[in-house]
Amino acid sequence: MNISKTYIFLLFLSLSYQYSLGNTPNEIKSKNTKNLSSGKLLLISWDSINNIAPSKINIIKEWEWEIKFEKEYNKAIRNKNNELAFELSIPLSFIYHSGTKFSKGIPLLQEIVKNKAKLSKEVYKSVLIKLEEEYRASNEMEAAISIRKERILNNFINNYWEIYKDCGLYEAAKIDLLQFVPIPNKYTFSRLQYYFLLGDLYMKMKAYDSAKYIYEKGLNETRNTKKYNNLSNTLNNEKIIYWETCFIGYITKCNVEKGNYLNAIENLKIDISNSYDNPDNKIIKMVTLSKCYTQQKAFNDAKAYLDSASLLFEGKMSKSLKLELLLNYATYFNVINKNDSSLIYYKKYNEYKDTLYDRIQKNQSILLLVQLEVGNRRTELLKSNQSLNDSNKKNNKQKNVLLILLFFLIISITISTAIYLNSVANNKSKVKIEEQNKMINAHSDKMEAQSIHNETLLKELHHRVKNNLQVMYSLLNLQKRRNKDNEIIETLSSIQNRIQTMALVHQNLYNSGDFELVEILTYIKTLAAHLESIYKIDKHQIAVNFDIDENLKLPIETVVAIGLIINEAVSNSFKYAFKNSKIIGILTIQITCIENVIEVMVSDNGEGLQKESKKEKSLGLKLIDLMCLQLKATHIIESNHGVSHHIKFNKLN
Repeated sequence: MNISKTYIFLLFLSLSYQYSLGNTPNEIKSKNTKNLSSGKLLLISWDSINNIAPSKINIIKEWEWEIKFEKEYNKAIRNKNNELAFELSIPLSFIYHSGTKFSKGIPLLQEIVKNKAKLSKEVYKSVLIKLEEEYRASNEMEAAISIRKERILNNFINNYWEIYKDCGLYEAAKIDLLQFVPIPNKYTFSRLQYYFLLGDLYMKMKAYDSAKYIYEKGLNETRNTKKYNNLSNTLNNEKIIYWETCFIGYITKCNVEKGNYLNAIENLKIDISNSYDNPDNKIIKMVTLSKCYTQQKAFNDAKAYLDSASLLFEGKMSKSLKLELLLNYATYFNVINKNDSSLIYYKKYNEYKDTLYDRIQKNQSILLLVQLEVGNRRTELLKSNQSLNDSNKKNNKQKNVLLILLFFLIISITISTAIYLNSVANNKSKVKIEEQNKMINAHSDKMEAQSIHNETLLKELHHRVKNNLQVMYSLLNLQKRRNKDNEIIETLSSIQNRIQTMALVHQNLYNSGDFELVEILTYIKTLAAHLESIYKIDKHQIAVNFDIDENLKLPIETVVAIGLIINEAVSNSFKYAFKNSKIIGILTIQITCIENVIEVMVSDNGEGLQKESKKEKSLGLKLIDLMCLQLKATHIIESNHGVSHHIKFNKLN
């Protein structure tokens, strides 16, 4: 321990001893503290120590602070001293946060936020940060997003990148970080942290070359900061050494992930030795070091580092660290041929990964709703700006009228006075217009950036939804191959067609760039072609005719319902209408829009409804009726010289 550390430690112990007796540094100078309660004295102690050495607040163990504040807080509650209880709850919630006791911290922070009027701006800002972090760590993403919106509303922050990262949208997180978080000033730890966070996003995307490039930039910045600090001596040198070895360690991790183990063990050991109070960095590098020893077949060393990492991980909530630990245990036992142990860890790994995947899917759905809300706010902002422009035009007209009145008024006075007044009026008008133009330009730039951001996210979401539906489609294919029962195979094929019907909507939106309206003609033709390929329809035997307005576009909810209706009707025609027919089959799909009334007609010239197909038809007709109910549509089905479905509904629905 160096001299400065020893001095601070002794000073802290001295202060703590005085505070434990109810004393403060100013007690000798002031007698007012004699009438203060022990709770008030504890608050003074906390504030005084934070002012003297805030970075050394944890020299005395956290649990000692926790015991003191819990005791005084509970006493204040029993005495119904609500004001003192509220004041004590703030540092107590911060102590819970530091000790990752989120089940205790969240209720306190929630109550503090309800009484935000009593807080200073800086304290309120810190409370929101801690509450959001605890919600995110507890996977209460909807609540975390709500707090992030509150932070944005108060201009404490202007981005969602951490939310995107926790929802597994790493590409969106990277775009948001680069677009909305400026690179901090040179020779600051914030700048080094920025490169670390950006590199971590690339690592999560498994883009190891890009991650390595960012970490190398961070290493270069760290070494420049080190040179600067040698001259200025304004930064903590131990922390600079930590960042230097940390970046070297992550560069090494990128190399290891790509199979390059050169100097890996040496670099990782140096990184671990300089991690100090950052157990997460130690865990990550220990796991990577274990992988290196396993590759060298030094199995005892590999197991020792894995066990050390596991011991450090106890009590932590990092999902990615837990996954990496489980996977490396499974790999290690597999390499040493302990297959039972390896299987156990692979099972734990896959179960936890599946759980995380379900959470990520749920969180992404919640985030989609938020983005839709953001889009609505953007529309409101556009309307507001339009209103501002209209107001400006009206003001300009009023100014012109005023100038004319002033002109006639000024005629009655001297020419020199008229010139002077006119000049003053023009200067004021020019300044005001310039200020308004600057404000409008700033709003315009901000809206444009937000628009690009939202479009990127929506495009990514449609792409992901389409991909997820395709995964479901493929899984059903696998199930079909394992079944020999024709009825089950037909049922699975029907489900696949309905999945493909919805997937085509999202594919259409993704390809068109219009995220609200779908081109009906293109979509229906693609759907019909898909069904023809599924049922192997010979175009010489059955002709499909389309009578659809090529300019007709409809919202996604309407298109999905129409698509499912047409899917059922066309599938039934392909399967049953021309089974025993010797004539050329004609299937007609007609969609018209006249005065906001949509009419959908699907008809064939086949055999009509058959008794033997009653079971299949009843299921399809039930789905058609369900979609009609959703559209508030009428549905008429006729079976005269074929089958005809006639659906009619109001476009405004």
